[in-house]
Amino acid sequence: MKNISTLLLMGVTILVNACSTKPGPAIADLSGAMAGDLSEMLPCKFTPEGDNVEVDALCGTLTVPENWKDENSPLISLPVVKIPSTTANPVEPIFYLKGGPGFSNLAWNPPAWILENHDVIMVGYRGVDGSVALDCPEVDAVARRTFGNDLFSEDAKKQFAKAVQQCITHLTDSGIDLSGYTVSGVIEDIEAARIALGYEKINLYSRSYGTRIAQLYAHRHPNTLHRIVMIGLNTPGRFIYNRDDFDLMLRELSELCAADLDCSQRTDDLAQTIYDVNRSAPKHWLFMPIDLASVRVGTHSMLYSTSSMSLPIDMYLSASEGDYSGMAFLSLFMRFQAPNFVWGDVIYKGASLDLEYYKGEDSVNLGDTVMGAPMAEYLWPAVSNLTIVLDDPDMRVLHESNVDMLIVNGSLDFSTPPTAIEEAKPYWHSAKFVLLKNFGHVSDVENLQPEAFRRLIKTYYETGDVDASMYENNNIPFTPGLTLSILGKLLVGALMLLLIASVGLIKKLYFFIMNSPQ
Repeated sequence: MKNISTLLLMGVTILVNACSTKPGPAIADLSGAMAGDLSEMLPCKFTPEGDNVEVDALCGTLTVPENWKDENSPLISLPVVKIPSTTANPVEPIFYLKGGPGFSNLAWNPPAWILENHDVIMVGYRGVDGSVALDCPEVDAVARRTFGNDLFSEDAKKQFAKAVQQCITHLTDSGIDLSGYTVSGVIEDIEAARIALGYEKINLYSRSYGTRIAQLYAHRHPNTLHRIVMIGLNTPGRFIYNRDDFDLMLRELSELCAADLDCSQRTDDLAQTIYDVNRSAPKHWLFMPIDLASVRVGTHSMLYSTSSMSLPIDMYLSASEGDYSGMAFLSLFMRFQAPNFVWGDVIYKGASLDLEYYKGEDSVNLGDTVMGAPMAEYLWPAVSNLTIVLDDPDMRVLHESNVDMLIVNGSLDFSTPPTAIEEAKPYWHSAKFVLLKNFGHVSDVENLQPEAFRRLIKTYYETGDVDASMYENNNIPFTPGLTLSILGKLLVGALMLLLIASVGLIKKLYFFIMNSPQ
């Protein structure tokens, strides 16, 4: 059993953007450069974002227009990383597309079995990795101030909405053409890198938000593609989390709970228990506040991985038994887990694609659902009143495609729910779909059964066949080794011991002063 800090960090992956060394800054001096130019690819030590390893690679800088649709657009630069194959004659390279938005695309340390036959290419995401970053210190400050502290109160929502507007205003006032920072722009950046590197055909390996880029690249440039892998499918509108999808998966968890000896002894209906607690939890446990909004956001993030699902499940079951210490601890923990996105990238790329799908706060809040869609409830009300130039119409819908695709999803993916698969099936005529029973988001697919994952992906890239035969249904652990409730009690106990020790020290000091010679 992994220790509690590891599980919590897995649970809040989407909320934390760890700092790491990128492969050198993108050049600021673009004099003499033209759109599509790629500097000489020189040997470098590449450190993937969020990792602590160094990889031998080749690094260069791609020059692109800030806005591909404007022939007079100023130029920006993006870092490009190539990790060469270990074979002398590799087949089609693999271009990596990370999830997000708001995160660096320079974030993969590809396994050796990928590099056996393929070069790996990472093109920095515009708005995050290049010479222009859409940073929003105003939004960062409000997020740090309100997370774990009445997150969905009217005052907090007004503060957040105001900061989001200030962010867009200051980016625009600084001369940035935000309408260029869209997925359409990202697609043309990748295509420019493909041409500059001299590749005729490429593969794509995409995760979560990256799958949206991949499917739209297939629409714009189908003839340049060999095969696409998409893990955690994100189809149009899916940046607006669907609370009904979450309810369906929570009911699946309820059925699994009913079949689990320990879990079934604590509740007859897990989803109903969560529903009830979300409406009856007190505002305090002892002297510790409980911010239910932050608890729901933290729960949503911990449901991403089946390795951390047991933490919020046990917390809700304990609360139904009258023990709210776990909720109090999670409220406190969330005060230190405000999202560290590149907020301008999150706001503009997400909104330019999916803002028209947002149906108002009543479509994402708790309402009469089990959990609501907490992360959507946090972001979209603040974004909905912005003036956003939507991405091209063909970027905002599904398209028919004959490109070879492999789509892999977990059946319990609370980030990119598997209902997206049924949406895509009628459109993608050469796609193969694999639904993994009781798996969560991307990290579950890649890491829970690594040999099965290797066979699936390696076989597909090499032959186009799908071999998921090594995968087995994942067993959900409903009982964590160390619960949030225990952590809450340990914290209170530690504070009490500290208080007692402080009182004792004060008494000794007072006794010493009173009995000292005058």
